Amino acid sequence: MGKEEDIKTRALQKIIVDLRMNHADAIDKAYAYFWDEYSPDEFLAGTALELGFINFEDWLVFDWKANEEGETFLDLRLRNRTDLPAEEREVLSRMRDSVLSLYEVASVSKDKRVLVKDILLSDEYSLRNRMLTRGLKKGDIFATRILHLDDGPAMSGCVYPYRREDRKKVLSYIDKQFSRYKRNVRADGTMREYLKDYGDVFNLVWLNFIQNPVKDTQ
Repeated sequence: MGKEEDIKTRALQKIIVDLRMNHADAIDKAYAYFWDEYSPDEFLAGTALELGFINFEDWLVFDWKANEEGETFLDLRLRNRTDLPAEEREVLSRMRDSVLSLYEVASVSKDKRVLVKDILLSDEYSLRNRMLTRGLKKGDIFATRILHLDDGPAMSGCVYPYRREDRKKVLSYIDKQFSRYKRNVRADGTMREYLKDYGDVFNLVWLNFIQNPVKDTQ
């Protein structure tokens, strides 16, 4: 783990601890919103349930609007904690505008470095963290958050895995929701702005596939 990756991990842990101690009501509200009023342990178990909580905490810190001004808990950390070490402040500031997006594995090299393409924003990244990319194969699709740490891109730790054969369905759903966003929220809104405001869309899609699995037909 690189130095900035370590700073990121420790800083996010501090934010989560603070939220649990001082913002329990906000967590409950965000939790109900993220899970669409469902209780995740009713239809998730084991690794999937653990992943769901990791995804929730990532979204809670980076994207949930903590006040009427539209600030996130990451924004509040930077604004309110004037005593943050310079290195921690710099890393958090660099991460604050990151968004969840949808990625497809373009290639996997012999050294296991994974090249992914952002399907929605047209970016490409070469990921190096083998713990997070282990098992990925060309053509796999998933949603995650890419952060720029230690002079390179890295996954934040959250991931919403989808089946390759559901690619068109995922894109169709997101396209419909983005069109609704432009129609009802911001006529001039960009896809990046939409993803920053409604990154939970990936969880809704993920849950829908889990709750309503499509059987393969031969």
